[in-house]
Amino acid sequence: MAKSTADLINIVRNVTGRVDASDPMFTDQIMLGYINDFYMLEMGQEIRINERMTWWEFDFGPTSSNPFPVDLQNPAQAPAGVQFTTIGPLIYVDGFQSWWYQDPEQFFWQWPETQTYTPQRPQYVLYYNQSLLFRGPPDKVYRIKISAYQVEQEMIGGQNINQDYLWRYVCYGAARDIFADYGELDQWANYEPAFRRYKALVYARTYQQNMNQRSLPRF
Repeated sequence: MAKSTADLINIVRNVTGRVDASDPMFTDQIMLGYINDFYMLEMGQEIRINERMTWWEFDFGPTSSNPFPVDLQNPAQAPAGVQFTTIGPLIYVDGFQSWWYQDPEQFFWQWPETQTYTPQRPQYVLYYNQSLLFRGPPDKVYRIKISAYQVEQEMIGGQNINQDYLWRYVCYGAARDIFADYGELDQWANYEPAFRRYKALVYARTYQQNMNQRSLPRF
């Protein structure tokens, strides 16, 4: 069952004991801020659920910057509001898989900067220093498709959270941050087992899905 942001705020209030909505230090907006901080910033670092795995797609051609700048908080040609925590290593150029590097030493050993390269379909890419460097340089416009992990978008007041399996994990995560900010380490420790339980229940969906797929060789 979907929960509204008001429901989430009430749970966080009950867990933390901040039940007075008129307290200027714990208004609904402040409580929702804690929920969103956990939902958008922390959750993606703690667990990687299949539902947020996606693709970043954009066009890349002879007039594009190479290196191509990467801003994970505002990725080029992505819909408004989309953000990523990580990208790669899976990359396709017009449907053909290309080689992904994050070590410049290995990349430039094969593709030295001092050489001139014939334009072609890019077959290698280096992700480094917030940019993507393609080799060879493109001879036409290509569609780039890179695996990515998408950040949850901010919840606003009155909105529903439709992922019913997430809401207790998010609420207890936000409550834990409040305990930490106010030095209530005893409360933090008391609620830690409940938080870990809800975290395990969320991740169980992805774990079970991944267990159904055995590894396949790349040939």
